[in-house]
Amino acid sequence: MTRMRYVRPLDIDQAIDTGFKGYRAQFLSHLESALMIASTIEEGGCGPGLHYHRSDQLYYLMRGSMKVRLGDEVHQVEAGSLVFIPAGLAHCNWNEGPGAETHFEMIVPAPAPLTQIAIMVDSPADIPVEDRTDRPGLVRALDLTAVPEVLPGMRMQPLVDPESGSHRTVVNYMEVDPGKAGPGTHVHEFDQYYLVLEGRLTVEVALEKHIVEPGTLVVLPAGVPHRQYNEGDVTEKHLGVLAPAPEPGRPWDRGVTFAVNGEEFGSTITSAAATNGATR
Repeated sequence: MTRMRYVRPLDIDQAIDTGFKGYRAQFLSHLESALMIASTIEEGGCGPGLHYHRSDQLYYLMRGSMKVRLGDEVHQVEAGSLVFIPAGLAHCNWNEGPGAETHFEMIVPAPAPLTQIAIMVDSPADIPVEDRTDRPGLVRALDLTAVPEVLPGMRMQPLVDPESGSHRTVVNYMEVDPGKAGPGTHVHEFDQYYLVLEGRLTVEVALEKHIVEPGTLVVLPAGVPHRQYNEGDVTEKHLGVLAPAPEPGRPWDRGVTFAVNGEEFGSTITSAAATNGATR
């Protein structure tokens, strides 16, 4: 299928062996705003050794647990936690178990094709001065006792945003009750991604309607009309990722009226142009 795939399930059978012990990765989306990856690391496995990026990196741990080194500090990370790694911070991660872990990775903005993603170092002091950061990394666990309502039946908890040092992206934890919805049909000036964690989310994207299951990424490029709601009988939970981060003082959502007007154009217009050109 050549048309845009707005809905992309996480599928371990589609993951590739990265060459690191027990570490497999599925590349889900590569827009300019972000590279999105679903990763799994078996017990006793690891990612690359100590390294840094020239883009920010974020992990959301979906299942299991992991160890993450951020600079000189080692953190124990449990499921339901977000790890923010600013560009220029030396880091690495590994899995001591028990069992495998699955995490969702975001690299923001996406590295340009053919550029080196991970730059290996022996210590944080080896990072060139021009690549170093003064932004600290952080590990933030969900606090399900403090998820404020932003619309009737819809709750949101910010995990990272520019105020917490994430200048290039915003990640929110969202809940939508049965029969409730987000804003009506709207567009954004930035790309948006939903990672469905629990329940089912109905998403209308332009002319398509999707019932999105847990463990699925929804890709919504800037300018594409969409809306989302919960037709199920249990509360739906998802991450909402905005990249690049919205500009301060500008609205996030711009409501639109979107309808088919009956006009359709396609290969016939190309064929007609070619025919007219050949007879002149």
